[in-house]
Amino acid sequence: MKVEVLGCGGSIGIPGEGTTAFLIDEDILIDAGTGVCNMTMPALEKIEHVFLSHTHLDHICALPFLIDTVGVFRPRPLSVYASAASIASLKQHIFNNSIWPDFTRIPTPDKGVMRYIEIHHEEPVTVGSRTILPIEVEHTVHAFGFIADDGAGRWAFSGDTHRTDRFYDIINAMGNVKRLFIEAAFPDKEAWIADLSKHLCPSLLFDELKKLNPDTEVWISHLKPREHQAIKAQLLQPDTPQRRVELLAAGMQFDF
Repeated sequence: MKVEVLGCGGSIGIPGEGTTAFLIDEDILIDAGTGVCNMTMPALEKIEHVFLSHTHLDHICALPFLIDTVGVFRPRPLSVYASAASIASLKQHIFNNSIWPDFTRIPTPDKGVMRYIEIHHEEPVTVGSRTILPIEVEHTVHAFGFIADDGAGRWAFSGDTHRTDRFYDIINAMGNVKRLFIEAAFPDKEAWIADLSKHLCPSLLFDELKKLNPDTEVWISHLKPREHQAIKAQLLQPDTPQRRVELLAAGMQFDF
């Protein structure tokens, strides 16, 4: 299993760093932020499955363009996996024939080029040789983290989250989770915003990581561009007893 970082930023403002999107092998997207917009047409055409952690704009904004670009040329529908709450939001607010066409009914109502597949907490979804496990996490809207498993290695992605427990419990119980991608959206001086928006700042993050077994590498995403340097400095302090973490960047590729 290969995972490519298409985008991992907390918003726009840093050239080349799109918002959240990860590509598993060539056919599975985990979230569809602006990082997808840098993909080539042949690469876009290979995407068959999109798993959405939640429907905040920085995680879904490329999905309408993706289906518009490749939809009518697809031999089968693009599968969009999301919670019932997220699917309802997409139907009401995005693919509503006002903001964007309803591609589940194009070219005909019974043969749309996109389809929704509802997923549920702790119910794994098998896609070829890969299994994707959704796990509910704490955010301002219904949100999932995911654990991807191909039988040889496992990768965990927290999505947008605040304090949570079950996510770490499952990672620890499964074992062989090589890497966790998790967010730190705000600096510690804005911990109150992190609490309000159900995100993490470095001090909250390091508290959360005490719940995680030490064998899992930790990679950080979703830094807000305006505070990027301040967050980075707090995450990478060399002379603290805190757990070592690394920063993600668009273009990184990982093997599992």
